[in-house]
This record gives sequence, structure tokens and C-alpha cells, in this order.
Amino acid sequence: MTEDYGNRGGAVRLQGATDMGSAPTTVRTHFTIGEIAREFGFTLRALRFYEEKGLIRPRRTGNRRLYSAADRQRLEIIAKCKKVGMPLDDIRDILGVGNDVANDPARSERMLDKMLTRLDALTEEKARIHDYTQEALLLIADLKAKLGRAA
Repeated sequence: MTEDYGNRGGAVRLQGATDMGSAPTTVRTHFTIGEIAREFGFTLRALRFYEEKGLIRPRRTGNRRLYSAADRQRLEIIAKCKKVGMPLDDIRDILGVGNDVANDPARSERMLDKMLTRLDALTEEKARIHDYTQEALLLIADLKAKLGRAA
């Protein structure tokens, strides 16, 4: 037996126990803006912004937003792209690529190139930070030597 119940986060599907006496399973189908914000570390304002820009399309019930599993997947991609500093336009393109790989391989190639370019930039930044760290360590050792402290 399967029944749908409304709850704070949207529909919950409860499946009845099997003959072996197992507990019913719960599958969440929708999540509130607060739940999504906590899960991904986004502000409510950021989630509304992504909706305004068309990156996600939560279901509206009155003035409440309910986010689907597809919205959660898109937000996971957005979070990962933002973490590595991808611009919003590139994120929008990346989200679109998932639906167009077969229809537009040239677009998919362009997005792959953008992601590889971003990876190169991050690698260069990492090397610069390593160099700066080494310089800072040398300065600290030099200052400690001048103050008569052990390095």
C-alpha cells in the first residue's frame, strides 16, 4: 500500500511494510526553501536569485516554494561550480548541457573547454599561493633568526 501525505517539506510517500515485517520507507519528493538553504549553505536570497535567473524552478504553493529532486540536483551542480569560482553564465550553460549533449555536442565541448580553463586557473592560483607561503616561511625564519629565536 502506498499513500501520499503532505508534510512541511512537501509530499512524502509511505510504502507499507512487507510480509517480512520491515518498517515503511519514506521517500521525500519536495523540500522547503529553508531545508534546501541549510543543505547547500545558500542564503534564502541566493535561492530566490537562482529562481529569478531561471536556474531552478521550484513549485509554488501560495507564497511557499517547494523544491523537487531535480531542483536539488541542479543546486548541487550550482554549489560545486560556485565553489570553484565559475561565473553564473557558465553555470547556466553547464546546467543546460545536461539536456543537450546529444543535440549539441559543440556546446558541450565549449563547456568542457571552459571548465578545463577554470581548472588551469585554479592550478596556477594554487602554485602562486604555494610560492607566497614559501616566501612567508622564509621571512618568518629570517625574523626569528634576527630575534635570536630557534627556527
